[in-house]
Amino acid sequence: MKAWIARTIGRIAVSLALPLVSLAGPALAAGPATLTISAGSQQRSWTVDQLLHARGLASVTVDDENLKRRLTFKAIPLAVLLQGLPVTPEGTATTAATDGYVSHLPMRQLLADSAAQPRAWLAVENPAAPWPTLKGQDIGPFRLVWTVPPGHAGVVNESFWTYSIARIDVTASPADRYPSIRPAAGLPADGPVMRGFAAFERVCLSCHSLNRGGDAHLGPDLNMPFSPVEYLGDEKLARLIRDPQSLRWWPEARMPAIDTRNLSDAEMQDLLAYFHHMAERRQAAPAAVHPQ
Repeated sequence: MKAWIARTIGRIAVSLALPLVSLAGPALAAGPATLTISAGSQQRSWTVDQLLHARGLASVTVDDENLKRRLTFKAIPLAVLLQGLPVTPEGTATTAATDGYVSHLPMRQLLADSAAQPRAWLAVENPAAPWPTLKGQDIGPFRLVWTVPPGHAGVVNESFWTYSIARIDVTASPADRYPSIRPAAGLPADGPVMRGFAAFERVCLSCHSLNRGGDAHLGPDLNMPFSPVEYLGDEKLARLIRDPQSLRWWPEARMPAIDTRNLSDAEMQDLLAYFHHMAERRQAAPAAVHPQ
């Protein structure tokens, strides 16, 4: 699975100036070796070969916590790929992986293009020098890797390091696109339910839906037909989140253990408060459509 906290220890080897015209080619059909970025009505696609020969490609060395080793990647600042597209710092982007994992990333961080800030890079795998596999899984040909200056490590969490990316979509926030995941209006922004909602968006929404709202369906819906706080209870659900295999052993399970670095004990209690709140806001499933 995706690693949690990213730390940079490396260097950036070439200038960041990279005119968009040197990258953009004609739109190509999305495929295993094609990256597509869409924003509104605009869409751009690049092949691996186009990106590997793009003027301004950089060598970026990071401490890769997915693979637990220091690696150097050929990469392009994601901010450069987003140039000219209708994006704003207030927006959101989703990265969709070929395995169904969907990460929701704040556009403000993706647009950051200063060494003083955490910076997103699109790493591109050279077919002649493939990356190591992760638990036997190919993680290319496109990844997001991050250079993170000292003091900013906590800003970049697990869902920011995504691999096997097929497309990136610039969208409204998940809460705007899926109102069914929102808590009731009028709750205090600093209260446990709203804090828990933020934890849910950050930790859970990459793999789960709630009230059938969400981009990913790797795991079960977390409110339909019942909430896990109803069928597991708080104690066992917290145990499942911390160490899934300790509650139900399953060799094929894909859910990672979420430790206190990435979801503190206080945030866990807030997350449980959100689930309890949403159990009272269950949305009826859409009626099935039967052929006449």
